[in-house]
Amino acid sequence: MQPSRPPAAPMPPSRRTTKTGHRIALWAGICVAAAATALLVIWLIGAGSFLAGSFSDTTEAKPDKYHETNFASCADLAAHSPELPQEASEVLRSWHPEETKDGTLLCSFTPLNDQRPIVRLQATWFGTTDAHAGNQTAESTFIGAASLSKDDSAVGLSFGEKAHWLPEVHSPECGLVVLDRNAMFQVHYTPAKPDNNPETCRGPLRKMAQALYHAAQPR
Repeated sequence: MQPSRPPAAPMPPSRRTTKTGHRIALWAGICVAAAATALLVIWLIGAGSFLAGSFSDTTEAKPDKYHETNFASCADLAAHSPELPQEASEVLRSWHPEETKDGTLLCSFTPLNDQRPIVRLQATWFGTTDAHAGNQTAESTFIGAASLSKDDSAVGLSFGEKAHWLPEVHSPECGLVVLDRNAMFQVHYTPAKPDNNPETCRGPLRKMAQALYHAAQPR
């Protein structure tokens, strides 16, 4: 009687088999990731369509009030606003009519030969297109800007359609955003002598915002 042979040891997988397995696992991971991304995109498109539909149902389309052709320059704003520090600097004016009807103006106002107080303005206007009314786009953008701040207290302005406090970027600074038809005004103020009283900043900020608003009205 011949002795039984021990069972053969399993053959190690060949390099070809290992590479094939790795490729299968890799492609499976890519497919899963792609499927997840596709679902996310579909969800975002659906959510965006829902929000846009809800938004258009509650916001009436109105003719544009502000346009690139009649929006004041930083120097014009300073000239019509004696309350502002009179050294006006235009940081940016962006408008690309071949691409969009929207525009942005960034201004900085400082006293002559001094560093403070500082007033900064970002004015953005949105033109009506076949897809969106300018005032609807402006309000949607305003809501996004206002959502960055947790301070829902009344701003106390008598101009514009809506206003909201903005979060403080630096401790002595305060800011607010104003919605008016198809434009949004973000105004930041840094007082010359800051203290722990919020109204030391917010009181002058209201006056500066009002001056800028009235100076920016189309003429």
